Amino acid sequence: MAREKFFLDQEEDTIHANQIELKTAKDKRANWWYYHKVHLLVAILAVGVVGSIIYSLVSKVYPDYTIALLTQDTYSSDVTDRLAEQLEAYADDRNCDGQVIVQVSTYAIGTDSNDMQVQQANQVRFIGDATSFESVIFLTDEESFEWLQTQEGGFFSYIDGTTPEEGSTDYENMRIPWTDCKALSQMDLSIDMLDKEQAQKYMSGLAVSTRVIAGSSFEKNSEKASYYEDSMALLQRLLSDQKLTEEEQFNAE
Repeated sequence: MAREKFFLDQEEDTIHANQIELKTAKDKRANWWYYHKVHLLVAILAVGVVGSIIYSLVSKVYPDYTIALLTQDTYSSDVTDRLAEQLEAYADDRNCDGQVIVQVSTYAIGTDSNDMQVQQANQVRFIGDATSFESVIFLTDEESFEWLQTQEGGFFSYIDGTTPEEGSTDYENMRIPWTDCKALSQMDLSIDMLDKEQAQKYMSGLAVSTRVIAGSSFEKNSEKASYYEDSMALLQRLLSDQKLTEEEQFNAE
């Protein structure tokens, strides 16, 4: 019995000797931080990531219309931003978010580009635009127009919206020169480096076209079909230089 008590006492003494007593609040806080700091930091990081995602979704601006600028050379973002601002006077609030926004998406796909990665990235972005029916109205230079029409075997429609026969090469009926579009040819796209006349000359090599919807899967999609009709109406306003009143912009049926 004494021997058993001896070993029992020894075990108890060892345990008590190694026990850490937290006597003050400071000690308790330090101990909690020691064991939980990693969990806390991970939680804070997770909250930050989720918050960032939520903010980006809430603050993201969704354009009512997107117009694609498909060219061999890169165009000045200052000029294209000015173009987007000027186009808003002809557009309506399609998504009913209380603001009219037109986005000009630029795709420089020139084969002579020195930066092949940039060129490939632009092509990938353009493919995303084309496959999602993001843009109905296109601004192109002659070479880019022919490249796309050849690659896709009939990407563009005639100006009246009808579909050309396969292999048609009467491209002049599928493009309206910039200078023949009343609204575009009169816009003030001046920036610090270019006055109005210079900016117009800078953009004068472009032409307006619209993509084909007839016969595609988009034609059966009511949302895409509605966007197509509204885009064609926007194009007609650009051709005739017919701006919308504020009431028309925000109360369009």
